[in-house]
Amino acid sequence: MRDFLILTKALYKANYGMDLKSKQGRKGIIAMVVLVVCLLPTFALIFNMFLEGFRLHSFDLMIMEMGFACLCFLMLWTALFVFPSVFYFSNDLEHLLVLPISGKTIVASKFVIVYISLMLVACIGMLPILVAYIMAGNASISSILFYIPQIFLIGLPTTLIVCIFWMILMRLLPFFKNKDRFNMITGVLSIGLAIVIGLASSQLGYNFEDPVLLIQTMANDPEGIMRIVQIFFNVSFAARSIVESSMVDFLITVLILAICMAVFLFLADKLYLSSARDARTSVSSKKKKVSYRKQGSVWINYAKVELLRLTRTPAYMANCVLSSLVMPIMFIAMMVVTPIKEDLRPVLETVDIPSLINLPLVLLIAGAAIGFFAGSLNGISATAFSREGKNLDFVKYVPLDFTKQVLIKESIGTLFSLLTCVLMLISVHIVVPYPLWYDLFFVLGAFITSVLVNAIAIFVDGLHPKTDWEDETHAIKNNMNVILEFVISWAILAIVVIPFFMFNLSAYWEVYSIAMLILLTILSVLFVLVTPKIILKHLMRSSS
Repeated sequence: MRDFLILTKALYKANYGMDLKSKQGRKGIIAMVVLVVCLLPTFALIFNMFLEGFRLHSFDLMIMEMGFACLCFLMLWTALFVFPSVFYFSNDLEHLLVLPISGKTIVASKFVIVYISLMLVACIGMLPILVAYIMAGNASISSILFYIPQIFLIGLPTTLIVCIFWMILMRLLPFFKNKDRFNMITGVLSIGLAIVIGLASSQLGYNFEDPVLLIQTMANDPEGIMRIVQIFFNVSFAARSIVESSMVDFLITVLILAICMAVFLFLADKLYLSSARDARTSVSSKKKKVSYRKQGSVWINYAKVELLRLTRTPAYMANCVLSSLVMPIMFIAMMVVTPIKEDLRPVLETVDIPSLINLPLVLLIAGAAIGFFAGSLNGISATAFSREGKNLDFVKYVPLDFTKQVLIKESIGTLFSLLTCVLMLISVHIVVPYPLWYDLFFVLGAFITSVLVNAIAIFVDGLHPKTDWEDETHAIKNNMNVILEFVISWAILAIVVIPFFMFNLSAYWEVYSIAMLILLTILSVLFVLVTPKIILKHLMRSSS
């Protein structure tokens, strides 16, 4: 037990480091606070949704089961990617395997680190559901007492099953033991799964758009609506222990957890160490390096090097490029299969949309809004200097003007941001018919805000690059610059939008929109011009 506590504490500091004694720890705490603030609208949305359901006082058990099942699914999705990174591809593994501690101790400590990552997902769902249950007047003291332990227990069996799945897979299929290959495969699979989820949610949202219809369906065919609950075998017992204040059901959930934990520890002792020794974190260092000495423009060659490094490095490709494509591809899939397309498009085809609204300005505004979203999504510019790592000094001495280097890095981030915006346009055209040349206004609006967001990201990462990393994944993951750039960008968006609603300027929306677009354009130009000088000055001062 002593070895377990010491190792868990050491792994916690290495992975999270959220303590007040170190500068990095204080930054981590600030990032967590910012993340919680950003999630407040999500808390409110979940609270309102469950409050309306619990106020019916007829389907408390079914609503609780569905809420827990959706939460377990999110934890399953998260654990599928977190577990291999912590157990097989972490940099501390080669040091832990030679320590005089048992394999079970290593496994148990690493599992705690995985579950801490999942507790944020659990709290996002469990806390609003609890508050909604109490506010609806359905909760007794005993049900609250049974609910509180479930905040920590509801996702444990699911997480353990995922861990068992990966340990067996890693032992039987050595193909997955290469981190670069693993990142590429899981990145592609995540896009596929996101499309499936988008299709399912689109169909579900259309079929159950009317709350009365949803209630009737749940009453008439509860088995059909509750099939998903059966996948997570502890959910029904957990929900029943709360709604019916049943000690027996609570003990059953504890028994299920104990059985899953025993199987996990048994298989970990047999399978984990042998497969963990063979896992390889990266092979990128063995790849042929791209030569900087090529004929043609230095500017073009530098851009090629940056682009190839971004797309050929699996960690960057999976976490920066593929992640930015998930959302637009999911929207396209949703628009293709949703029944509303068949109902709405024929009606819109009979209407001359450009004559009814100021379509160029509307598309300009829509493009600017999507540009804010797309620019903050990929993290390419927000990690441009961090990805240089220990070679950051190279950018100061490469025979290319530093301003051009910054512009190239920013241009690549802007390029992928615009790609995301253009893909979003496809889903719009599936439903809304209008001439294609109007899309130029959408692209213009997206270009203005994409340039602004990527300039802010370059500015933030240039002043505080994360260069102390041992493999490419750590240059992207847990990078505070991505969060900081997101907060700054969306704060600017809030400053632009809030006065419109605060002062009820809907009668002057065209003038206000044009004025704000001009302001954003000026702000983008200022950031583009000033950022290279400030970053170069900072880098020269930090190296001296």
